Amino acid sequence: MLPIIPFLGLSLGLNALEIGLILSIFSICQLFASPITGKLSDRYGRKPLLVFSQISTFIGFILLGLASNVWILIAARLVDGLLGSNMTVSQAYISDVTNPKYRTKTYGYSSAVFGAGLIFGPVIGGLLLSINFSAPFFFAAGICLLSIILVLILLPESLTRKEEKLEFNFGEIIPVKEAKYFVKSPPIRGLIIVFFVYNFGFMLFINTFPLFVEMQISATPQQVSFYMAWIGVLRVIFQSLLINPILKKISENNTLIIGIFTMIIAMSFLIFSISYWIVFFPLFFLAFGTGVARPILTSKLTKTVKREETGSLLGVNNSLTSIGQIITPILGGIVLQFLPTQILPISSAIIFTLIIILWKWMIISPNKEIQESTI
Repeated sequence: MLPIIPFLGLSLGLNALEIGLILSIFSICQLFASPITGKLSDRYGRKPLLVFSQISTFIGFILLGLASNVWILIAARLVDGLLGSNMTVSQAYISDVTNPKYRTKTYGYSSAVFGAGLIFGPVIGGLLLSINFSAPFFFAAGICLLSIILVLILLPESLTRKEEKLEFNFGEIIPVKEAKYFVKSPPIRGLIIVFFVYNFGFMLFINTFPLFVEMQISATPQQVSFYMAWIGVLRVIFQSLLINPILKKISENNTLIIGIFTMIIAMSFLIFSISYWIVFFPLFFLAFGTGVARPILTSKLTKTVKREETGSLLGVNNSLTSIGQIITPILGGIVLQFLPTQILPISSAIIFTLIIILWKWMIISPNKEIQESTI
C-alpha cells in the first residue's frame, strides 16, 4: 500500500500538497491515539489491544478499496489513524519478552520482518494495480484479517504485571505529564530528541518518495513498488545477517553513526538521480542506514526505563513521531509543489547531519562526564 496511496490521490485529482495534507491525517490521529493505546496496553495487556487496533486497520483498508472520492479516502485514514495504533503495542510486546542484553538484536529481527513485508507487499500491490486501484487495498484487508486470526490463536499475553489504575484526561491523551517525567532524565531526553530528528528526516523523504520519483523521473506506481521491494530485500539482508556481526566488532554508538552517514550518502546520490535504474543505487545506502539506526535507537530508548514503563515511554516517543509525521508530508508536499524536487533529499541530508551532531553533544559527551564523575 505504501507506494499506492499517493497515486490514488493523484487519480482523484489531488496535487502534491493536497496529497501531503491527506497523508498527515493518519499521523494527526496517531498523535492522540498512540499514548492512549500504550496506556491501555499497560493496563489491560498487549494482546487485546493488538486485536482491537488491527480490526480498525482492517476497516480502514476496506474503505481505501472503496475510495471513489476524496472524502472516502479521508475517512479511511481517520479510522485507521484513530484506532489502529498497533506499532506502540507491538514494540512494547517485544520489550516485554526480550532480555535487555539482546533487545537490539530482537528489534533488528523485528525490523527485518517488517522489511520482508516491504519485499512482498509492494510487489503484490504493483501487480494488483493492473486490475484497478481497489485490488491492492482489498488484498491488504485480507492479510490484516489473517493477522487478527493469528494473534488470537498463537500469541500469548506478554504483560504479567499490569498497571492498577487507568485515568484519562487531556494530559493523558497528549502525554505532557509523561513527557515532562521522562525528559527530566538527560539520557532519555537526549534519545527522545535524537529519535525525533531521525524520524523527521526519514519521513520527510519517504512519505513523499512516490511523488518525488514520479515528478523527477516519471516513475509509475509499479516502478515505485519495485523500489520499495528493493528496500525490503536489503533490510532483511542487513538486519538478519549483518547487524549482529557489526555490533560484535563495533560499538552501538559507532554503528549508529555509520548508519546515519550512509543515509546522508543516499540523499546526496538521489539529488542527481535522473533515471529509473540509477535510483536503485542510493536506495541501497538508505536501506542499510535505516535498517541499522532504528533498531539501535529503539533498543537504547527502552533500556532507559523500567519494564512496566515501557508502554508509556514508547507512547510518548510515538506521539512525538506522529508530530513529525504530521509536518513532513505537508512540508514535503510544499517542496514538491513549489520548489525543485532536489530540495527534498537535500533537506533530509541536512537533518541527518544534525543527528550526528546531536548524538555527540547530547548522548556521548554527557555519558563521558557521568563516567568521569563516577571514577
